[in-house]
Amino acid sequence: MSRAARYGVSVLVLLFAMATQASAGPLKVGYVNSVALMEQAPQADLAKQALEKEFSPREREIHDLQQDVQTLQNRLDKGGPSMNATERSKLQRQIDQKGLRIQQKQSDFQDDLNMKKNEALGQLQKTVLSAIKDVAKENGYQMILSDGVVYSAPTVDITKLVAERLKQMAKGKS
Repeated sequence: MSRAARYGVSVLVLLFAMATQASAGPLKVGYVNSVALMEQAPQADLAKQALEKEFSPREREIHDLQQDVQTLQNRLDKGGPSMNATERSKLQRQIDQKGLRIQQKQSDFQDDLNMKKNEALGQLQKTVLSAIKDVAKENGYQMILSDGVVYSAPTVDITKLVAERLKQMAKGKS
């Protein structure tokens, strides 16, 4: 197909789409600030609290191990010169072993925390999208825009409506 023919077909499709839309009435478009919604959603706070509750015991355990190593290191620094070689070596081995345990626990902790954060973020995104769709349907919007919008008039910004819906959804689950 020649370039002119493709251009002609494109123009016809565009004209047909415009004619179809014109007969259906004006297009109602809305905009949401998805970043603001993700930050303001009560579900985000609930997820954060759940993560803190789940991971704080492990964080305390790592902190306690670090304190133990610091105590042993202080003991070695202060009493090392007066200790015999065997005692010094034994204490240094304890410090090294606990240091390795701390590193492994920190690595496991970080991996698990990242995995749980990603799961929580995915669930939050689904919830926000559901709220956006609900508000759009209830208010007769044919299209909702989000990221990448350079300008939106306040009359098309439905971020507050969606934020209110998220609050209602959070209360319903409580």
